[in-house]
Amino acid sequence: MFLNKKFFILLLITIVLTQWSCQPGRGSRVDLPELLISKDLTETNQKFILTFYPYIAQANKKVMIDRSRLLDLRNDYRHVIRKKNHLEWINQLADAYEYGEGFFHDSLTRDEYKRRIDTMLYRIDYIPERLIMAQAIVESGWGKSKFARRGNNYFGIRCYRPGCGMAPEGIDKPRFYVRAFPSVQAAVDEYLNMLNSGFAYENLRKQRRALRSQNDYPDALRMAQGLKRYSEKKSDYIDLVESIINNYLPENLQEYVEYHNNFNNLADEKS
Repeated sequence: MFLNKKFFILLLITIVLTQWSCQPGRGSRVDLPELLISKDLTETNQKFILTFYPYIAQANKKVMIDRSRLLDLRNDYRHVIRKKNHLEWINQLADAYEYGEGFFHDSLTRDEYKRRIDTMLYRIDYIPERLIMAQAIVESGWGKSKFARRGNNYFGIRCYRPGCGMAPEGIDKPRFYVRAFPSVQAAVDEYLNMLNSGFAYENLRKQRRALRSQNDYPDALRMAQGLKRYSEKKSDYIDLVESIINNYLPENLQEYVEYHNNFNNLADEKS
C-alpha cells in the first residue's frame, strides 16, 4: 500500500511538471479544453494557423489602441475642440472609417462631440480572431490560392479599377479585380477596416453592439451572421465559415498558437 501510494504521488508530480514545462510561459495556465478542435489538422494547415495568427493579433491591436485613445478623448471636449489638441488625429481616424473629412470641427457642441465619438466607437472595435482566421482559410484555401501567394490577399478583397489588382482567370473583360497588397499585414489591416466600416457589414457591427450592450465580448459565431453580403453564396457562405470555426479552430486561438509554438521550440531544442 505504501509503495502504491508513493508511486501515485511521483506519477502525479511528473504529470504536473510535464504540463507546466509545456506551457507558453512560466506561471501561465493553459486550459486544455480551449485548445481542442473537432477535426484533425494536417501539418500544413496547422502551420498556416500558427504563421497567420500574428498578423491577426497585430491588426486587432492597432484597432484597440485607436479605440482606447478615442475613449480617453470622449470627455476631453475642451482640449480637442476648443484648443484643437488631437483634432487632426481624430479627423484622420474618422476619415479612415468612412466618416469623411472634417467630421470634428469647432462649431460642435459638447453633446454633439460626444455623439460623434460614440458613432466612431461603433465602428472602431475588435473583430474576433476566430472569425478572421476562418475567413482567411475559406477565401485563400489555407493560404494556397494564387491571390494569397502573389498578392498577399487572403480575403478575396476586390477592387474595380484596371491595374489595381489581379484579374480572375478565364475572364476577358472582368467586372472586378482581386486586390494586391504590399504585405500580409496590410491585407489583414484592410480586411478589418472593411468589416468595421463597409456598408455591407452593418449587420455584423449590430451583432457586436448587441453583445457589447450585454457586457459580452464580440463572438465569432454571432458576428458571422453579418457576413451574408460577403459572398454570392449568402447563407451557405455563413454556414461554411461557421463550420471552419466549429471544427478547425480552438476556442482560444491565442493560447493554441502559443502552446504549439512553445512545443515546437522545445522539440527543436531537443533535436
